[in-house]
Amino acid sequence: MSRSFENSSQYERSEVDPEDQAWDDWSNDEDEVTDTQCLFCQDILADPLKAFQHMKEAHQFDFQSLKHSLQLDFYQCIRLINYVRSQKLAAENVLKLNGEEKFWEDEVYLKPVLEDDPLLFAFEELEFVENENQQQQEPTITSSNTTSNSALPDLINLKATTELEKHLLSLLEASQESKINLEGQFEEYKQMVKKTFYEPLANDSSNKNDQVNKGFIDEGNYYFNGYAHNDIHEQMLKDTARTEAYRDFIYENKDIFKNKIVLDVGCGTGILSMFAAKAGAKQVFSVDNSAIIEKAKRNIKENELDHIITCIRGKVEEIELPVPQVDIIVSEWMGYFLLFEAMLDSVLVARDRWLAPKGIMAPSQTRILMAALDDEDLKDDRVNFWNDVYGFKMSAMKEPTLNEAVIDFLKPESVISDIITLKDLPLQTVTAKQLDFVCKYEMKINKDGTLYAFGGWFDTWFTRDGHDIPADRGAEKVKGEIYLTTSPLGKDTHWKQTAFILEEPIQVKAGDKIRGVFTCHKGVDNPRELECEVEYSVNNGGSKIQNFYIKS
Repeated sequence: MSRSFENSSQYERSEVDPEDQAWDDWSNDEDEVTDTQCLFCQDILADPLKAFQHMKEAHQFDFQSLKHSLQLDFYQCIRLINYVRSQKLAAENVLKLNGEEKFWEDEVYLKPVLEDDPLLFAFEELEFVENENQQQQEPTITSSNTTSNSALPDLINLKATTELEKHLLSLLEASQESKINLEGQFEEYKQMVKKTFYEPLANDSSNKNDQVNKGFIDEGNYYFNGYAHNDIHEQMLKDTARTEAYRDFIYENKDIFKNKIVLDVGCGTGILSMFAAKAGAKQVFSVDNSAIIEKAKRNIKENELDHIITCIRGKVEEIELPVPQVDIIVSEWMGYFLLFEAMLDSVLVARDRWLAPKGIMAPSQTRILMAALDDEDLKDDRVNFWNDVYGFKMSAMKEPTLNEAVIDFLKPESVISDIITLKDLPLQTVTAKQLDFVCKYEMKINKDGTLYAFGGWFDTWFTRDGHDIPADRGAEKVKGEIYLTTSPLGKDTHWKQTAFILEEPIQVKAGDKIRGVFTCHKGVDNPRELECEVEYSVNNGGSKIQNFYIKS
């Protein structure tokens, strides 16, 4: 039964009082009162799920259906709830939204309208309820592994024997993973609200009423949330070239890990931390800002390494370590074209905050490389495809294709020039500012052909002391060092290679020289993306310039 909402203020004291600690204390324990006001009337329901059901029955408004039809993400759902409350919209008007309205991107509507509004936490629970309802429709399993719908179990010890049990267990695992990810998103949302809307008020108490909301959402939140799911970690762990490079460096150099303090930045599943612990590290700190840290804790405990490894959730820019310095930093921070995702910036922060003098960075050096490509199929598949799509021309579709770098496996035989270095990154000394770069280049064509694209990749070295790798160093084995390449001439990795396809192919001959300038910097709109400019000319002829971006 619903109750009338009487004498309520739209804005409570905590929303304008920076001393209030409601955000810090807000939890969603079942024992707490979760009275929830309807979005469209003054009724109060006993909990948010009943409120969503009330809206569906009394106002013909299905939140879940609207979320799916407009493909709303976490923050858009937050904005929708606060927008409806602040504008006092009727249900029929909300149902007319098409996803193009300006408020979907307006940070003002990230600020809660109602103090501790349970709807802001509970809208994702509707997904869990749907999953549970689907499970209840499955035949009942009479097994000791049968679990209650009221709580997600610890899945480590569950064993599935029949196909049906395996199916239900997979549903439970998916629900648990989504729940962990949601909790991580919501914690980030709470911290964002505090920093964006409340802390500025505390810093300017003389002008509270005139404070303008100018905050923004760090796009990195989407980046961290993307790493909360199993599939991306499975892909990386199955990349044997990648994972074995780290393992081999750590295990083949146990003497430098023995009794040392190690920091693992972006620990993911904890695999590098466990390598370090097995190699004899005295203490390992595993840091990750994604919800995957919860699974890392379980992985570490399951392997009885929790007495050595300490998991810490947060950003290295914000957390504190219980030690003044560490001896070794390990991190698998590399992205497409090496610098995509901008995780290296955080690793350098960790280096500058905690790495001891003469401490070790693993890896210790990386190098961005480029070569000319003769690959007509690449151009046909990605660009010329739009010339004839079931008998229709779609030239407009070429525009984003020509401006997007292509992430794919390149054919080794497509490389028709020498391989040049665009940027060397000695990780012991490189600065964040140097990660945006401009370089002149020259490459020689080795055989007659057609230049369709430039291909880019990176090489990585692990060394015991961080010494510089000579410019001509390749895959040769050096004692104490490990070499990892993402070249099309090497073993396939999950990073693949990056292709910059030219608007117009160029005929070239052996001995021709291609000269130009390559520019790379973080994306203007999203600093985790990359924007590149390639200027090129053949034998000092007329130069051309193309712009590319590397994005997810």
